Amino acid sequence: MKPTAPPIVENLASASVRIPTQPAVLVELFELLESGDFDIRRVARVMARDAGLTAMLFKLAATPAYAKGRPLQNLEQVLQVVGVRQSFNLARALALRSAIGGERHLMEAFWERSNAIAGYAATIAADRVMVCNLFPDLAYMAGMFQDCGVPLMAERFDRYATLEALAVRPPKPVCMIEEDRKFSTDHCTVGYLVARHWRLPDFVAEAIRHHHELSDLGEHSVRSLIAILQLATEMHHRDLRIQCDEWLLNRDAVAEELGLDVEGLDEFCEEMRDRCQSGH
Repeated sequence: MKPTAPPIVENLASASVRIPTQPAVLVELFELLESGDFDIRRVARVMARDAGLTAMLFKLAATPAYAKGRPLQNLEQVLQVVGVRQSFNLARALALRSAIGGERHLMEAFWERSNAIAGYAATIAADRVMVCNLFPDLAYMAGMFQDCGVPLMAERFDRYATLEALAVRPPKPVCMIEEDRKFSTDHCTVGYLVARHWRLPDFVAEAIRHHHELSDLGEHSVRSLIAILQLATEMHHRDLRIQCDEWLLNRDAVAEELGLDVEGLDEFCEEMRDRCQSGH
């Protein structure tokens, strides 16, 4: 694994990149869930204090992928159907968009891309759960967080890049060296620090930090999550008819990590796309 957090924090501090604050409701929910002393009604009462976040979570949970045809009438039903901790993870993913902010017309395409990749990641995780032991809510959350360093870098540095271009195709691994040289940090490091600040699980934060890599990573959960994210990203690139050199380098390792046949990847991607769109 790569260097631990202290030098990363120093680099980020020297670069003066903003780390967005998570909503107070999420902080309270985290403490409540960590205590173990909660029930669905209590969690629903806390979550309901943020009306905007609740509305977004209700909308996402009501989609066929989560509700599976069951009508959801209130927040308690969302928590029952999706799960309390799973709903909390989805809420963190949804809250990130508002916390980062920015000009709406510039950020819209970026978040559309992130949401598309997160949706594919959740679908892949659901299919590969027996191989990877990763659940859809974690994959969705990682998909939303993995490139969150991009708009924060663009916000801080005028010379970074335009969000319009980055929304379609964020920086490649080779660009990270150039980012470090110019700005004393890179978008993966920024995303990692955001994940740590928002107290995402350690393996999720590590996957965000290394999401352009797959070799030399020992922890199974980190490798599996990165493989899911890379395949989900490739599926989105295929939707846009973009060919990515990074995928060609990582394709075999991704297939092996997910227990898939390389020759059957195209068929698998089509199946996941159909399943994601149909919600099954």
